[in-house]
Amino acid sequence: MFHLLKTWQRILGVLMALFVIMLVATGVVLNHIEELELDQRYLTWPWLLEHYGVAEVEADRVYLLDNNVISQFDEQIFVDALPVASSLKPIIGGIHLDNLTVIASDDALILLNADSELIEKMGADMGVPSQIQNIGLFHGLPVLQTRNGMWRGDELLEQWESLSLQGVSWSEPTSMPTIVAQDLARYFYGKGVSVEQFALDLHNGQVIGPLGKWVLDGIAAILLMLSLLGLWTWLRGR
Repeated sequence: MFHLLKTWQRILGVLMALFVIMLVATGVVLNHIEELELDQRYLTWPWLLEHYGVAEVEADRVYLLDNNVISQFDEQIFVDALPVASSLKPIIGGIHLDNLTVIASDDALILLNADSELIEKMGADMGVPSQIQNIGLFHGLPVLQTRNGMWRGDELLEQWESLSLQGVSWSEPTSMPTIVAQDLARYFYGKGVSVEQFALDLHNGQVIGPLGKWVLDGIAAILLMLSLLGLWTWLRGR
């Protein structure tokens, strides 16, 4: 029994020693925040960003247009990690048309210039077919698939002709590329987790969430128990 008690005492002693080292180290770091500029230094470890809930962003819609990624988060439309326009309706695809990027929703076409700046939105009042289901290209000209059939437009998107075509390059949804997802995460959540915040959360136990303070209380109780046990062992040896 006494041997088992000594074994557990050693194990808990090592664990508590590691905890004390962490507590002292983070305490020293927090005493020198300004000198070390820890509030201006950021950690971007994937597991840490995931723990803080800033590792990933999930778009409602994602489309790949040559070298650009078009995505939508709620009402906001992005080209790569740049917000360019808003739409109450979900986007359903996009195409590059000469120096234009054309993004389609079910009731409008959103036109962007070569610098991804909004030019205008074109709807039924400007002759665009309604109830759009997809957008694509056919020999360099825009094509819309709607509930009422297929329509081919001219280069200015002003004239639309109803006809049936084969071999249209339709816009298809895709997954978000990792590098764009990281850029979007920085846009939504900032540069990462500051060293100051991480050190503070380690020091006060908040790094593991709301239960952190109770874990610290438990560790404090174990330290007290080990101290009393050590004192008892010393007295027993006397």
